[in-house]
Amino acid sequence: MTAAADVLIADDEPAFRRLAQRWLEGAGHRVVVAATGDQALARFRAGGIGLVVLDLVMPPALRPEDGLTLIPSFAGVPVIVLTGHADHALALRAIEAGAWDFLGKPADPDMLRFVVARALAKNTLERELAELRARIGGDALGILGISPAIERLRGLVRRIAPSEVPVLIQGPSGTGKELVARGLHSLSPRRAAPFLAVHCGAIPAELLESELFGHLKGSFTGADRDRPGLVETAHGGVLFLDEIGEMPPAMQVKLLRLLQDGSYLPVGGRQSRQADLRIVSATHRDLAAMVASGHFREDLYYRLKGIVLRTPALAEHVEDVAVLAGAFLGAATGGRRLRLTAAALAWLTAQSWPGNVRELQATLRTAAALAPASPVGETALDAADLAFARFGDTATGIGAEPNDGYDCTLPAQVAALERRLITEALAATANNHSRTARRLGISRIGLLNKLDRLGLRKPSPDPVGPPVDPDSDL
Repeated sequence: MTAAADVLIADDEPAFRRLAQRWLEGAGHRVVVAATGDQALARFRAGGIGLVVLDLVMPPALRPEDGLTLIPSFAGVPVIVLTGHADHALALRAIEAGAWDFLGKPADPDMLRFVVARALAKNTLERELAELRARIGGDALGILGISPAIERLRGLVRRIAPSEVPVLIQGPSGTGKELVARGLHSLSPRRAAPFLAVHCGAIPAELLESELFGHLKGSFTGADRDRPGLVETAHGGVLFLDEIGEMPPAMQVKLLRLLQDGSYLPVGGRQSRQADLRIVSATHRDLAAMVASGHFREDLYYRLKGIVLRTPALAEHVEDVAVLAGAFLGAATGGRRLRLTAAALAWLTAQSWPGNVRELQATLRTAAALAPASPVGETALDAADLAFARFGDTATGIGAEPNDGYDCTLPAQVAALERRLITEALAATANNHSRTARRLGISRIGLLNKLDRLGLRKPSPDPVGPPVDPDSDL
């Protein structure tokens, strides 16, 4: 539920001011009114205003073009432009000037309350994200979240980082184990030295020894020169062994020696070398169970687990989904202005995310890449956009062969999905634009832009009777 906030209604019609004030106060908002542009500016500058409902035609100016110049004066809060001179071109100009949305008179009470609530909710989310970034801004960890589980994890990383004790990070795939390892490095006395990572299951067993310890010239076919391994290259720093449970048994013995006394032997070498580094390892497996079944060395296990840190599954801290989604979307915008609707955030929170944070990040990146360009203002990503980014849409032909006559490019699929959803919503609302936008969870201006882009906005026939407003609820 949107918290009560001061809303300024600036309109020169006393009857509308009274009605709008009654509608919004009934929804729990605190409302103040102004009859002229000068009064509106004076009340806004007095402070405490969280949103402005602005008529473009008020004294002393009586033209919409003059009213547009007022919009930038209300910087920092959403402005909903309201006028009886409604048309698409003027709406776009208002958005370009900085308005958040556009409503025509006569105003529908439900639509006004809906748009005001969405604008305030957006501002609340942006403020909370800004506060979060300020709270953890400059933190070398980069571990985002406000949940108790993540707060505890950050605290443990800060506490453990200055020590030299080995650390074993356990947790499901996609929960940020490497991020934790990098955090340990960034807060440690070794932060000026290298941080190197190796995935123990991604390198063939016969090559892993050379990758870690290096090799000498002539030690095997193709070894035409000496090559240092990751242990030597990470000298003074941190070596991160990801998925240590996948390490072959023969390599486990050699790693144990490195952990015991810091010595290792390059492939083809006869003289031991010394390494000065800190070992941090990670796995999604149950190493204790692997020890019990004989698939992992017990002595190596106890050497690795000096301290155990656990990264929680996303299902264990769902309160962080909105925070993470906002951060991932912000990093993937490419300079565009994208936002998540309330329905999109609800959809994200309701998902199970078996791939955890990594899967959430991939979904937001894909949705940002597929988001249609908006000529003005922001592009809103709804639940349907995120579902398409995560799962695709078999109903629109995803997976069709390129030679079957079906256009299976991503832009074509996105357009097909939007066209189908909008067409269904228009049919369900008898082509009422306001109710369609409300049903889809987007602004009316956003809907009109999509109708134009997709070629779904048909010209009105010559009138044979009283004109019908497509946004009227009659």
